[in-house]
Amino acid sequence: AKDKGANSETFDQLEQQLSEQSMNSQNPPLDQLQPIINLYTQGQLQQALSEVSEMLERFPNSVVLYNIAGASNMGLMQFDTAIESYKQALKINPDYAKTYNNMGNALRDKGDLEAAIDSYQRALKIKPDYANAYYNMGNSLKDKGSLEAAIDSFKQALKIKPDFAEAYNSVGVALNDKGDSESAIDSYKNAIKIKPDYADAYINMGNVLSAKGGLEAAINSYKQALKFKPDSVKAHIYIGNVLNNRGDLEAALGNYKKAISINPNLSEAWNNLEFPLQAMKQQVPSVDKLLSRLDLQTDSKHFQIEKSILSFSLRKGGKNAQIVLNKVCSLLSKVGNKTIRNLTITKKKSHPQIIGPEKTVALVHFGR
Repeated sequence: AKDKGANSETFDQLEQQLSEQSMNSQNPPLDQLQPIINLYTQGQLQQALSEVSEMLERFPNSVVLYNIAGASNMGLMQFDTAIESYKQALKINPDYAKTYNNMGNALRDKGDLEAAIDSYQRALKIKPDYANAYYNMGNSLKDKGSLEAAIDSFKQALKIKPDFAEAYNSVGVALNDKGDSESAIDSYKNAIKIKPDYADAYINMGNVLSAKGGLEAAINSYKQALKFKPDSVKAHIYIGNVLNNRGDLEAALGNYKKAISINPNLSEAWNNLEFPLQAMKQQVPSVDKLLSRLDLQTDSKHFQIEKSILSFSLRKGGKNAQIVLNKVCSLLSKVGNKTIRNLTITKKKSHPQIIGPEKTVALVHFGR
């Protein structure tokens, strides 16, 4: 599950999954489960947990309810509580591979990679053709730094499910981490061939192309991502980075501005404007108090720009935010490239972040 709601892939065949589960008398009937599922998919996780708790009083041996509780707690970043929910489900049904898969996801999110891998292996011992468990285990192995083992795990998932686009994307990430950029690009292309609107795969391929010096190809790949995911902050930032490195500062600023407009609180976008917001670390009671304190320090053009950025960030979401953002960009446009590039922060090389795959979750009884 994501921080809000759930991975939509979990629910591709949800009605069928729930119907099959409702045949088990230990679980609530479909018409009682569906409202809780709706709460979960809508991101109302705390409310979903309340409903689950109440229903468990009537169905204390429902594996479905404990799995929903686990997924909801994961969405709330309450990993220990999620793991306990999955353990309760396994006490009821110790041969339930999907619960081991879900518990592995919770353990991975908690940072316990060894326990996560063990949980996926238990799922595979019960269900050897469980593509999602191989896929999730591969992600944990990759996080651990065991790239060869991760690639093998992803390939096992692909043997079982040849059209598993996310697995091809993960293979690409692992290959790139190994330094095999050409094979990584091929893997991303395979993912896109299966799933033509796969924005993350386009972004990952763009990052590899950019690192290889193929700047135009990289920009085209990022633009393809934006075609399918217009609100991708990463794509806008990475296009800005390529343009900035190419010397096209005005166009780069335009992309950073788009990224900031989508997510005003994203520090990476501000840092890529090369004016870090160190002043935000000051402990002051209000925005106006902080800004007035800054007035006493300097009136240089660079400081005016940094203060304007700070003002926008602090007032994000307010009616004046867009006005302040335009002021920041106007100030930046009046500063020459050389002046901006001479700032100390530009000595640090920026590396694109590869976008990893999302874990797959079996909310009810079946995986993807």
